[in-house]
Amino acid sequence: MQMFTSADLQRRTGDVQASATDAPVAITDYGKPRNVMLSVTEFARLKRAAGEGVPDELAARRRAFVRHVPDPLGYDVRDLGTAARQMADDALSGRTSEAVSAELAAVRARFGGVRS
Repeated sequence: MQMFTSADLQRRTGDVQASATDAPVAITDYGKPRNVMLSVTEFARLKRAAGEGVPDELAARRRAFVRHVPDPLGYDVRDLGTAARQMADDALSGRTSEAVSAELAAVRARFGGVRS
């Protein structure tokens, strides 16, 4: 088992954590092992092997965070299917041609007048 001093932990936290990701490491204080650092995966494996539950906050998967940015043309884009159908209908009917032209002009101005 790799050993780190408590001073190493303070100065080289990233290195100690990286080592603990691969295998448990011991943290020593005054030359004596005081703590063991290990990955969450290894901790969960040990808890399960002992027949104990894994705390929810450690077992939980990261949830995707989606930030909804308001659509510049005013469409409610939280439901993309509905928004896409509405956009297509509006584009085909010409109802939003002025708003679309204004948005395209803003994009061209922002990106230096690039045209396609």
